[in-house]
Amino acid sequence: MKSEKDLDLPLYYDFYGSFLTEKQAKVFEMYYNDDLSLAEIAQEMEISRQGVMDTVKRSRKKLYDMEEKLGLVKKELEGSNGV
Repeated sequence: MKSEKDLDLPLYYDFYGSFLTEKQAKVFEMYYNDDLSLAEIAQEMEISRQGVMDTVKRSRKKLYDMEEKLGLVKKELEGSNGV
């Protein structure tokens, strides 16, 4: 499920993670930072695998939407490259 495009997500999370709900943030961290499977997260959170998948998708969308609206990561990366 993780794609090459998702490599930016931890950086987006650093900038916009506070916009996620507590549940979204916990699932995001378990999935992307701790590299747990959907089944492992589902067991830990006591929800279905589909519930985990839906939460991951909503979190990802929210982070991408925030970057699209605010562009803070892009600005930070351009600034660090001297552009």
